[in-house]
Amino acid sequence: MLTTIQTQLEAVIVQIGGKMVSGEVQMQAIPDRMPNKQCWMLFKVANLDRLQALQHGLLYMNSVDYFAKLEGEAGAALRRDELENVYLKLSSGMRDGVVRELALQVEGHDEIVLTPETIMTLNLPRPETVMVYCLGSVSAGHDGQIWGLDNGMLQFSERFREFGTHVLRITNHAEFSKRLSQAIATHPLLYNSPFFEGGYGQVDYIDFRDYSGPKGLFRKPIEYAWQREYRLCFGAEPEALNDRGALELNIGDLSDITQITTVESFTSNPMKIIERKYRIVDGKPVQAPN
Repeated sequence: MLTTIQTQLEAVIVQIGGKMVSGEVQMQAIPDRMPNKQCWMLFKVANLDRLQALQHGLLYMNSVDYFAKLEGEAGAALRRDELENVYLKLSSGMRDGVVRELALQVEGHDEIVLTPETIMTLNLPRPETVMVYCLGSVSAGHDGQIWGLDNGMLQFSERFREFGTHVLRITNHAEFSKRLSQAIATHPLLYNSPFFEGGYGQVDYIDFRDYSGPKGLFRKPIEYAWQREYRLCFGAEPEALNDRGALELNIGDLSDITQITTVESFTSNPMKIIERKYRIVDGKPVQAPN
């Protein structure tokens, strides 16, 4: 079982008039909705050698700090997200007819009311040890809708080709989850935290331009929505990481529950989504008329 760490101390960064001011604040994880864990299909896009390593059980995981600062690598523009290590984003302004005012009070000084142009961000605790693994998915959001579905047909973005040459599809989610959970539970240097929101689920995509509130690990900017991300997350003590700050977690051979195809074939062939309804009659599912 993972050790649960109750981390409270973290840096806060305030942008005032184009200048960055940093400091520290004490807080606990904010109760928020859990990510939607429903998923019908999981896949990973990368170059063939990376996917073959994954098929043999190697999950190569980078930290949220890595993705927030990523530059200079192939595909950096697709993978870099400056908000990746941010847990909370706050600003003043009117939203839904309510004026919300953000103020700072420093001991021994008057309260300072921040303007709507001021952005305050609170980073995740120890972001260099918060590891994430990103997969693509076919899944319905909290509203029950599948993003990009058009008349029952789902077309994957051609931008996936920028991630690599091939696609690995997981054909047995339950078995994948079982092997992953066992590897995590038996690793002595991994940890859990309330900041991780349960550790896995769909990413929600929102417009952060006028957003104020919790961001966490499962909200990303709307411009990344085509990636359909489903992510895994947990903490790893520094001694578990390699010299590049990444975690190499072996979960056992996955050849029996995965398939690899070309990304060209994947993006060129739309997927048909068929919805069926069932009623339970005498303990057995019976298809109901749509």
